[in-house]
Amino acid sequence: MESILSLDKIFLFLGVFLAVSLLVIIAIMLDLWDGVYTAKKTNQRVHSHKLRVTIAKMSEYWRFLLIGFLVDCLGVLFTFYFLPFAALLFGVGLIVVEIKSMFEHAKRRKSHMKELPEIINDIIEAVDKKDAMRIISQFSDLPTTTHN
Repeated sequence: MESILSLDKIFLFLGVFLAVSLLVIIAIMLDLWDGVYTAKKTNQRVHSHKLRVTIAKMSEYWRFLLIGFLVDCLGVLFTFYFLPFAALLFGVGLIVVEIKSMFEHAKRRKSHMKELPEIINDIIEAVDKKDAMRIISQFSDLPTTTHN
């Protein structure tokens, strides 16, 4: 039994599982950061609900990783099973989901930039400075007060 279940193999499994778990958490944090950045760029409010969803997503992802780890705990009993393959597979899948989410954020940022020429045209065609400031305030945090 000792030749199948060595201390080195256990440390390797735990180390790889810890590394995969940390990488998934980093991917979730990067997605959150990118989502907040996208919200700011598209002038959307960042809701605390989205932050709570991130916490719920982390716990859901953690469950997937633990299921993979449990499968790997059974696999460790076999000599040919030298890495936590299930946890690695689940971890890679979860990271791919987060990367896809970041690509969707980038697409939203780019589509919002298509409105920029129309906004600039509205500002140019404004009758007076007050109209121009009103248009600008719709798309930024600038105050609508005018200075004569």
